[in-house]
Amino acid sequence: MAAPLRTRSNAELCAEADALQVPLVGEVIAGVLYTMGRPTPAHANIEAGLILDLRGGPRGGGPPPSGWYIQAEVEVRFPNDEKAIPDLSGWHSDRIAGHRNDNPIRIVPDWACEILSESTRAKDLGPKRDLYARHGVKHLWIVEPDAHLLEAFALGASGRWELIGTWTENAVAAVAPFEGCALSLDRWWLKDE
Repeated sequence: MAAPLRTRSNAELCAEADALQVPLVGEVIAGVLYTMGRPTPAHANIEAGLILDLRGGPRGGGPPPSGWYIQAEVEVRFPNDEKAIPDLSGWHSDRIAGHRNDNPIRIVPDWACEILSESTRAKDLGPKRDLYARHGVKHLWIVEPDAHLLEAFALGASGRWELIGTWTENAVAAVAPFEGCALSLDRWWLKDE
């Protein structure tokens, strides 16, 4: 008789992810370790544009949303030891107080944003989106660099994602949960001129 196959716990997989050598990072979602390298320039450009818009930097689209703590590419460890590194994540300030410098952050984000790439598309649109819903992340944005597209979702009462809206190209949008902040999509897209 064959010995039963031993599966590794999320905590064991997180330890393996933590031991990865730069430039690789790992995420643990639903008992699977996913590895990925550094983002492309198009991805980095979108991330920078979003940070400018959401933090109200010198070229920002408007006042930053008050009462939010927003970070790029921080490790979030969920209560069951699943681990994700959202491209951008945000917490209401009162929920993250006292934990802003934690690594990993063990407070579930109120908002997450994933910027799709060929190497992460299937994970981001499948298991990672499911992970966020399972743990009660209230808002999820998906940004598609090649299509110049932003899709925003809110977590419904059923625990499923509900599409709030879709914005493209040169739109200036006020998108939940940051309705008071103007997002200038035209500066997000890396154009090979």
